[in-house]
Amino acid sequence: MVHPIVKLWHYPICRILLKRIKGIDNIPIKTPFIVISNHEKLIDPLLIYYPILKKLNKRIHFLAKPTWWFLGETICRKWAGCIPLFNSEQAFSEMKEYLKKGEIIGIFPEGYIKAKIRTPKPGAVRLALETNTPILPIGIKSSYIPFNAAINIGKLTYLKKSKKSFDMQIKLLMKEVYELKGNVS
Repeated sequence: MVHPIVKLWHYPICRILLKRIKGIDNIPIKTPFIVISNHEKLIDPLLIYYPILKKLNKRIHFLAKPTWWFLGETICRKWAGCIPLFNSEQAFSEMKEYLKKGEIIGIFPEGYIKAKIRTPKPGAVRLALETNTPILPIGIKSSYIPFNAAINIGKLTYLKKSKKSFDMQIKLLMKEVYELKGNVS
């Protein structure tokens, strides 16, 4: 259950920013999943959170660079639901535990928005294969201008072990994310 206080400020902000959400029916109701998306602005996690919160009333635990950790453990981990990326194995272990509990994980495979090189990291594919969890690709056109942001939610993707490398599989998934992003305008 999400803190009711979040809904008081989160819903109005997202309703003002979001022009369109497509594919809300693609959000699974009874299975944990991993959300992957492009990452353009700091508000992206909140925009992605909005349709999932409305449909499932569940929190997304986003993998996060510990930039904001000076705010404290309570705000970052407990209230915001972030999983700090202090080191990859610690974060990977935490994500696996959340998925075992039926929670939702959010990952931006291309990393932090200020990164100059946008090569997607394969952690989401590895996590999906090791936990047998599906991936929900989301394309987002992000904006701080009212009624200008848009989200396109793709179909749930179940990965199978294949001869393709993790790197190739995440590149294919990110290609799908960018196709979804292109279809939101």
